Amino acid sequence: MTVADAADQPPGSETSSTRVEKRKEQEKQELVLLEYSDLVEGKDLRAQVAQAFGAGGLGICAVRGVPGLQDARAKLLPLAYQLAQLPPATLERYERPEAHFCFGWSRGREKFKGKPDLAKGSFYANPLFDDPADGDEAVRAKYPYAASKNVWPEELPKLEQAFKDVGKLVYEAAKPLVRQCDKLVEEQHASHGRRLFEAAFTTSKMVAGRLLHYYSPSPAAEADDAWCGWHNDNSVITGLVPAMWLDETTGKEVQASEVSTSGGLYVRARDRSVLKVSLPADCVGFQIGEAAQIISGGILVATPHQVRSHQRREGERPLCRETFAMFIEPQWDAPIGPPPGVGYEEVLRDEEVELIPPLSKRLKRTPPDAPSVVFGQYLADSFQEYYKHNN
Repeated sequence: MTVADAADQPPGSETSSTRVEKRKEQEKQELVLLEYSDLVEGKDLRAQVAQAFGAGGLGICAVRGVPGLQDARAKLLPLAYQLAQLPPATLERYERPEAHFCFGWSRGREKFKGKPDLAKGSFYANPLFDDPADGDEAVRAKYPYAASKNVWPEELPKLEQAFKDVGKLVYEAAKPLVRQCDKLVEEQHASHGRRLFEAAFTTSKMVAGRLLHYYSPSPAAEADDAWCGWHNDNSVITGLVPAMWLDETTGKEVQASEVSTSGGLYVRARDRSVLKVSLPADCVGFQIGEAAQIISGGILVATPHQVRSHQRREGERPLCRETFAMFIEPQWDAPIGPPPGVGYEEVLRDEEVELIPPLSKRLKRTPPDAPSVVFGQYLADSFQEYYKHNN
């Protein structure tokens, strides 16, 4: 099943006919929509998974019917707004520079186009494991961006539980989808087995939740101004909760008709066209990451994506965007590589070299003919290359 246009919108809201038509023009390729009940029942969905995550796909799909999504989303996303309204001195107490700002609060610590990125504020935590290193300080020192302890703001006592509830919901919903991915890969590489599921769930505690508040842009912002630059996810799979748009002055949710057609998630398709992807409000989105591309031997393909800002006109009220992403990744010290007998040329086939740092430049095998790389090292090398690319 597919859905062409459901528009990042609150349930029950309506868009103007003009904006609907514009969205339809932008979304020439359809978003694959899967039913959660079909995934749980184990129906054969390999064709749909290939359409979404294969070489010709958008690298993203939507899963409808995940129990508890609407309530959990409604509890968590407004807290992103509330968190961003806290005084800067308060938010600084929850920054963790020793974890490379990958735990706790972060704003302006990343750079985009050579300048501190103030367009968004992020709060990071592991929703499944408060101490993923299990007290091992040597591991924490070696992989601080992955194995640090969670920190929770005492000013928002509801945040911890709401964050964990959404994280667990997305984590469980991803499991049957990743099993389908394994079946697809095994169909072409019998030696693959269940390596994606094992890397993401069986052997890993590396789960990164990111609660995001995108600040309202100025009226001078251009239609293609980005809240988030082009990138591929490093994960096996990333879960996305549909965005919520708020009046930045009042914190009240707004109708989708007030949001400009430019605002939202964009994907660079394999044919090099740039497409807007609108996630229905009753679905969890799932994007395939580069770890899955590596482990699958290129059967699954990560696609570059970015978030573009709402285009605010003079006299219009400021709108902000709240969302949550969760990156389900291999363990920091896990070796990852293609299935036995599959070469890296399959992983790197038709790699993107313009919008993002090429994967081949970040996938540093030692020695060069080694069959695998350590995920944590690949992640660190990716951080460095993206930093240079964006500056």
